[in-house]
This record gives sequence, structure tokens and C-alpha cells, in this order.
Amino acid sequence: MMTSSSNKTPSNNALRQQIEKWKFSIAQSPVVWLIGGLLAVRLLFILFSPVDLIADESYYWDWSRRLDYGYYSKPPMIAWVNWLSTSLLGNNEFAVRLPAALLGTFGLVFVYQLGARMFSHRVGLVSAILLALTPGQTALSFLMTIDAPFLFFWAGSLYGFWMLTSAEQTGWKWPVFTAVMIGLGILSKQTMLGFFPLAGLFLLITPERRAMWGSARVWLTALASLAFLTPVIVWNMQHDWITLEHTASHFSENSTTWMTQFARFGEFFLGQIGVVNPVLWFAIAFTLIAAVRQFPKLTAAERYLLCFSGVPLVAIFALSATRRLEPNWPAACYPAGVILTTAVFFGRSTLTNVFRNRDLIFARSWKTGLVCTLLTYAAITIVPNSPLAGSPVDITCRLRGWKQLAHEFDELTKNEPALKRSKNPLIISTAGRDITSALAFYLPKNPLIPHWSQDGAGVLCQYDLWEKPNLKARSDAIVITQVDPNLPNSLNNSFSTWTSLGTIEVELGGGRKREYEVYRTSHAPLPESTRVENVAIKPQSKVVQ
Repeated sequence: MMTSSSNKTPSNNALRQQIEKWKFSIAQSPVVWLIGGLLAVRLLFILFSPVDLIADESYYWDWSRRLDYGYYSKPPMIAWVNWLSTSLLGNNEFAVRLPAALLGTFGLVFVYQLGARMFSHRVGLVSAILLALTPGQTALSFLMTIDAPFLFFWAGSLYGFWMLTSAEQTGWKWPVFTAVMIGLGILSKQTMLGFFPLAGLFLLITPERRAMWGSARVWLTALASLAFLTPVIVWNMQHDWITLEHTASHFSENSTTWMTQFARFGEFFLGQIGVVNPVLWFAIAFTLIAAVRQFPKLTAAERYLLCFSGVPLVAIFALSATRRLEPNWPAACYPAGVILTTAVFFGRSTLTNVFRNRDLIFARSWKTGLVCTLLTYAAITIVPNSPLAGSPVDITCRLRGWKQLAHEFDELTKNEPALKRSKNPLIISTAGRDITSALAFYLPKNPLIPHWSQDGAGVLCQYDLWEKPNLKARSDAIVITQVDPNLPNSLNNSFSTWTSLGTIEVELGGGRKREYEVYRTSHAPLPESTRVENVAIKPQSKVVQ
């Protein structure tokens, strides 16, 4: 017995010591608890969310069913990620949104690491927390849009390039890491190309880094990351540079009046305060202004963060004074801005006299952020079922009604011969990409639905680039249109009979609704007296052309 006891005791002690070591390690790494807890909350919210996919989500999901090296308006990463997730988990809302939660949450690890390397672990951790407690980051970790992969790779690139340019780092680990992060970011969103001038500006204005302009490691990193553009360039060469043309349209001349544009600028400005949270946004703004005023004494880390936050923010706000911009445009500016502001909060920055009471501003920043984040979740779950539904404060109108419309469409058409006698019935949409992609996602069996734009309108969306079905080979089809539509002649003339089956609609509240008309078409000949040129009419029993 003595022998047995003596044999077990060392083993038990070793196991106990290992467990204690793990506990200590986790306790000393609160970022593990932050990321794990945050991810759990976000995954549960996606799983039990009462709202539908927004139109962009179903639109990008539809791209994933036709994998390619490029698409009309964006690089291919969003389609590739969607394909991977839905191939593993099926075509459902959780599968579509899962990557957004993973990318948005794990991107905070890079924010933590960058803040910890530059200032302290405390600065890194609190930076990640403050960024997580913003309505914008909350939303972008819920909705699977192009910003989910883009911001993940942007944060990774921020961290990688800083490590690459740090004097103590040698070898090729960080050049490879940074090249991959930037390259995958380029495949996610064209905005990633802005990383290069900002990185170059940092090297130029930082004396101790200026010599790296001649560094082979830096230039090879840049060239390797740009090589990721190759498939996108090849695809655009084959499609008349349509992505470049679309991107350039964002910067084309704006013909609106100055009063209208001033109102849009105000809307954009207020939107940014709401996306971040009022207290934290102004804290970032005051920090960046102080950084510019005290520029000569800034450390390399502070100049780096200024280059990747203040500089692009000024450029974007200047652009917003000339044209309408979406509120997500400055999203990549905030990680660096939050880190610099957090360093000021904890006295780790050289910046002085930024806040009269930095502890008070810090406390108000995270408390306001927490309230705004909770309100964001509440707005998504509570407002749609309240008297506020459809009102200006209802941010969920874009996330509601699509599933119901698909159900109504299915109920209206399920007994139609055009759908019953074919394994692959032809459903055509002329009502825009939103309802087209929503029906494709929410209808049973996820049919491929071609979209017909007006003749001569050019390429307006990805559907216009995909091959249309041969209508001569089909005897009939179901067509969904706007109510009282002006049909494209090429589609109108392809069928001789157009019979309205009725309308489908969904009320969003506040007098807002979505409404579409559904037609059965065929090649049966019509008497001349019943033909109507170009415009399909609404009465349910009449046949039109």
C-alpha cells in the first residue's frame, strides 16, 4: 500500500501543478476571457436573432454559388468565405453570419497585440474592449458584409507592419505575415490599397524608420501583397474593367446642390458619432488633434497610429463634404485611433493636456459604449415588435420582411404549372437585386433566379454579368416585378402572355412596406385586342404583353 501511494502521489501532484499553471495562465491572460465571452454572446445572438439577412448579405451569398476570381463591385473574398461556411453548415442564416462573428471578434486580438507591443498589456486589453463596445463593431460582427473580412485583415496588417518595421525584428516571419494579411485584405475590399500610402507616410515622417524606405524586406512585402491582385486584374481584363469603373463612380462629380450636400455631410458626421459612441468619438477626435499639435515630440508608435487614424479620417470627412458616403467608410480608421486614445487615458502616451480629467472621460467612454452596444442589440430584437417599428429609429427595416415575402411568393405560385412540371422551374426578377437575392436564399431549394435590368441600362449589378437563360427553350416562367412595371422590351417580347397572379407585400410599420407583383408568362398566342405594348397592367384576370 505504501508503494502504491507513493507512486500515485507524484503523478497527482504533477497533474495538480499543471492545472494550477493553466489556471494562472488564463487568469494572467484576460484577453482570452474577453474574446471567448464576446464570441459566445455574438454567436448566441446570431443563433436566436429574429431578423432576416439584409439584402447585401443574401446578394453576396448568391455570389458564392458562382465562384469566381472577381465580381462586379467587389473582390472575391466575401464569396469565397460564404462558400466555405455554407458548404460546411448549409444555406441558413447562421452559416452566412458565422464568419462575421469569428472575424470581427478575433480581429480584436490584433488590436490587443498592437496596443500591448506599443504601450502595455493594459492598453492593449482596454483598446480591444473599447472597440468591441461600439455599435459599429457590434453590427459588423453580426452582418456578413465585405467589411467583416476586410477589417480583420486590416487589423492584422496594422499589427504585422508595425512588427516588421520594429528595430528588434529580423528575419522573414513578419514580412510573410504582413504580405499575407495585406494581400487577403486586398481580396476583401479595394480600400485595403490605402494601406500602402499610409505605411509609406509613416516611414517618411518617422526619422528612425525613414531608412526602411530602402529596405528589401519592406519592398518585397509590398510586392508580395500586391501579387494577390493578379486574379482580380485578370478577371477585370476579361470584363472590361467593370470593378474599376464601379469604384471610380464613387469619386465622380456630384451634381447635388450645396445645401443638399451640407445636409448629407451633417448626416455622415452624426452617423460617425453613433457608430463609435458619442463620448469615445470625441475623445478620439481630441486625441488626434492633440497629436497633430504636439507632432514633433510624438514617438514612432504614436506617429504610426496617427497615420492610420487621423490622416484617413480627415481625407474621408473632406470627401463627405462633396458627396454622399456610407457610414462604414471610416471603419478602418478607428482601431488605431482607439489604441492611441487608450494610451492617453492611462498616461502611457507622450501627449499632454488632452483631457482635464482623463479618468472621468475613460469611465464615460466605456459606460456609454456598453449602453450603446446594449441598445444596438435591443434595437434589433425589441424595436421590430414595438410601436417604433418602421419609425426613423428603427434600424431593422432592412433586416425584415424578406423571409415573409419569399413565403408569400411560394404560397402564391406553388400550384402553378410553370413551377410544378419542372425540376428547375424558371423564376425571373425585374424588381432589383434585393428581392432577387432574397428569394434565391429564402425560397425552398434556393433556385437560381436571373435578374433582367432595363435594356440599354448597362451593368448595374452582378446579375447583369451572369448569362441569362435561353427563353426560347422555355415554354413558361414566373416573373416578379415592381407593381405596375415597365418591363424590359427584351423580356416583354419573349413571352406572348402575361397573367398577373397578384401581389405580395409585407408591412414594416410606420406606413412603410415592400410590395411586388407576380406574373405567369407563356408563349401562347394572344388576340391583337388584348395586347398592351411595353407596360404590364395590374388587374389579376387580364392578360398583357
